Parts: sequence; C-alpha cells; structure tokens
Amino acid sequence: MFKTPMMIASLAAIALAAPLAAQEKSRTKTYDGPNATATKTTTVNPETGTATRDRAVTNVSTGKTATSSAVRQRTETGSTIGVVQTGPNGGTRSLEGERVRTEGGSTFTGSATGRGGQTYGLGGSRSRDGQGNSQASQSVTNGAGETIAARDRVTTRGNGQVSTTVNKTRAQGVSRPPRARRPRG
Repeated sequence: MFKTPMMIASLAAIALAAPLAAQEKSRTKTYDGPNATATKTTTVNPETGTATRDRAVTNVSTGKTATSSAVRQRTETGSTIGVVQTGPNGGTRSLEGERVRTEGGSTFTGSATGRGGQTYGLGGSRSRDGQGNSQASQSVTNGAGETIAARDRVTTRGNGQVSTTVNKTRAQGVSRPPRARRPRG
C-alpha cells in the first residue's frame, strides 16, 4: 500500500473530525423591531445529552423584559425537562418532568407551578402497536390530587380507514386559558 501525503492528510482529517462532531454547539438569534428586541440562544451538547434554550424579550417602550429558560437532559430511560418563565412584571411559572421510554411508546410525569403559586401534577402516555394504531393521554391534577383536565386520543387503522376518537374532560369551573393571537402576514 502506498502512503502518499494526500492519503495521510485525509486520514488525519477524518481522525480529527470525529471528536469535533461531539462538541457542544451553540446558536444565537436576535431580533430588533420597532416594539421589542429579542434574543434566543440554543445550546446542544451531544456528548452529555444536554440541550438548553434561553430567551429574552424586551419591550422597547417600557424596558420590561420577559425571559424563558429550558433545559432537557437525556437519561438512560428517556429524558428530563425543566422550564422557567418570568414575565415582564416579575411573575414566574415553571414546569419540570421526566419522560420515560416504554416498549411501544413513552410516559411523562411532572409538575407545574403557576404565576400565582398554585401547583399542578402532569401526567401523560403515548404508545403505538406497529400496525398504525396509537393512543395518547394527558391529565392535569390540582394540589389536592383531583383531575381538573384530561384528554385521551385513540387512533385505529384498518381496511384502508383511519378512525380517531378524542375525549376531553374538564372539572366544573375550569376553562382553557385564552391563546394569544399571532399576527398574520
């Protein structure tokens, strides 16, 4: 076998590229608009299995800033997540939980704390059977352990047809919070 300088350089480049592929990668995006400025930084470290996202938006006219910070950590059985959001007036809410892979899907258990200090339990699961059938469920419980909202979905496939059934329940007096409308165009 001939060892040419080109072959040695190619092998050296391949040997050096492998460790570089597993290094932490970070990306920052900024926005400067007439009403707000924003920054979002996303960092992924494949070696440790960690992904973080930090966002900050500042209202130009008031100078108030809202922030959000999220961390996802890969584990042997799935992943953990933690999110903290702080509004422009200092109110904070958070969410943390763990996703565990199962034979045909995954489960999620966690908790959330609202801006008013109220705590909620979160739970969910999803699965597939390999034949195109799937199910997913989510539930939210209050501090007393009572289910205040739940959603179940079952999708079945057969004879060229797809059938999806969704059941939603809410405790009396519980309403879905309004969604902010996004400007179009």
